[in-house]
Order: sequence, then C-alpha cells, then structure tokens
Amino acid sequence: MLAQVGPFTLYTYTILIDAGVAIALLALYFQAPAGKGWRWADLGLAATVGGFIGARLLYVSLNTDYYLPHIDEVVQVWQGGLSWLGAPAGALVGAWLYTRRRREALWPLLDALALPFGLLSLLAWSGCLAAGCAYGYAVTPGQLPAWFVSQAPDIFGLVMPRFPTQALGIAWSLLTLSAIWATRRGSAPRWPVGAFGAYALSLVALGVFGLSLTRGDPAPLIGGYRIDVVGSALVLVAATGAWLLRLRRGPAAAASAEPGSPELPAASTAPADSVTNP
Repeated sequence: MLAQVGPFTLYTYTILIDAGVAIALLALYFQAPAGKGWRWADLGLAATVGGFIGARLLYVSLNTDYYLPHIDEVVQVWQGGLSWLGAPAGALVGAWLYTRRRREALWPLLDALALPFGLLSLLAWSGCLAAGCAYGYAVTPGQLPAWFVSQAPDIFGLVMPRFPTQALGIAWSLLTLSAIWATRRGSAPRWPVGAFGAYALSLVALGVFGLSLTRGDPAPLIGGYRIDVVGSALVLVAATGAWLLRLRRGPAAAASAEPGSPELPAASTAPADSVTNP
C-alpha cells in the first residue's frame, strides 16, 4: 500500500501502472502527425481499455473456483487481479475496433510506443517488488551466493530467501530502455515503419519469458509449463516475427502503413500481469 486517502487505498503497483499508461498516452499524443494528436490518444485509450478488459477476463477465467461463488467481485478490479497475458489480445481488439471506425494505421503507433513499452516493463517489475508479486522461487542456504538472494514475501506474506526475480526484472527493463534509446538514435530511423515498436516489444517479452522460468508464485500449467511462460513465449515469437518481417519488407512496409490502411501488427501493446504479474 502506498497511501490511504479518505476511504480510498492507493496501492503502489496500481499507481505505477497508471503512471505508465498516462506516459504512453502522452507519447502517442506528442508523437502524432500534425492534427492527429487526439486521434492517436483516443486509439491508445481504446487499446488500454481493451487491454484491461482482456487482462481481467483471463485472470477471472483462470480463477473460476474463487469467482463463481463470488460473481459480484468480477467487476471489482480495484481489488486487484489482472493477467498480463490477456492484455495484448484485449489491447489489439480495442485498437482494431477503433481503427475500423477511424481507418487509422497501427504500425506508426507501435513505433511511438517503443519507449513506453520499456517504461511500462520497468514500472510493472518495480510495482511487483513493492507489492510482493511475481516473486522468485525459494532457495536453500548455499544454493546461491548470499549477495544474489532476495528476502521476499509470498502471497501469504511469508518472507524467505528467494531467487531475485523482481530485481532482475527491473535490471532487464533498464537494459531494455537503454537498448531502445540507443536504437532510436541509431538504426531505427532507417527501419520500415512498425519495426522499431515490434523490436521494443520483443525485448520486453524476452525478459518476461526468461524470468517467468524463475518465478515461485502459483500459476496454472499448460503442458507442464507455467501459463506465463507459454504466453510470454507466444508474444516473443509474434513480436520478433513482426520485427523481422517489417525489416524484410523494407520500403513496401512503410507504404502499406499509410493512414487509411488499417493494418494490424502481429504483436500488440499491453501493460502487466496481475496485481500480481508484470
């Protein structure tokens, strides 16, 4: 908890994610072509709403044992419970519905969100470190160097030595931001439209995929693997594939993304896994 304001409780994780979304919307507004600032911001809002709905629906569907007898709590998102795996799909649907109405291309917006992708990753992992979510697996004395071990609580508040998943998530996000910034000032201006945004999203997904293998919080399994491992792998493959495809298509990709051609990217935008997952 960050603060108590009258009857309202402000949670660190929620405040950080909200700040990241606000920065992303501002980035869209100020990077939009002349006269399209509000239209780009509106598209960002549509993707944000879709992302939150998708994240909530997936979280509820994965926890039906709890929500079926507490159906009234499905809409009580302020209590927490978002799965980041549902956010990309929901964000894509929201953005697609908007572009269908406004006939606006999505690839240029993906490029505008490159830096916000890295920032959202940093804020999500920082929020989880503060909130005690997405924690690492428990380690025994001597299993890892003492300086590398994190004393972190689980969902029940039990503090014990753990793999420093959250701290490494913050470190990876800082490296991702540095790489995105360097690429933006280097080769990105010569890339086809959409390639830069897909590249940034692939870096974020790579970190989530690798660190999901070290997490100790409970999660449903698919084929013996955590659902966040499977989901982040799919986002990683989609974003990397989109990046390489845009690079391969070269100038033709830029032409196909002119306004009025509502082309959808292979990977979509989205913030964070649950109160619990980045």
